[in-house]
Amino acid sequence: MGTIFGSIFLVATALFFLFTAWSSAVAPEKFAARLGLAIANAGGANEIRSQYAGFFFAAAIVCALALCGIVPRLTAFAVLAMIFGGLIAGRSASLALNGGLEGFGPTILALYVIDGLGFFTAAAMIIAELKA
Repeated sequence: MGTIFGSIFLVATALFFLFTAWSSAVAPEKFAARLGLAIANAGGANEIRSQYAGFFFAAAIVCALALCGIVPRLTAFAVLAMIFGGLIAGRSASLALNGGLEGFGPTILALYVIDGLGFFTAAAMIIAELKA
């Protein structure tokens, strides 16, 4: 069961990461606006493309390599736990510093759920892999 669920998680995560990479690469201004950001110049578009498109494309590649058996699944799950864990830790700190959810748009609110579920699922997959 863990192998099938792990594969589904890797596929779903790879697709989410590819969507993030694609949407930030082809329309950085629109992508930034969904996050509540504004791009002031070409440097801003460059940062959206590198920080989001480049990073999430690389993370999708890790998922694909694990699905193909080129890298161990445990490695991919560890990478995903670090990514989602870092994101949800930063979001949690922001939530505390902001004093709540006020002012957060729907995309940011959805990312709290995605990052939290991503972290806990990746952690569960690590445990399942270690027990296997």
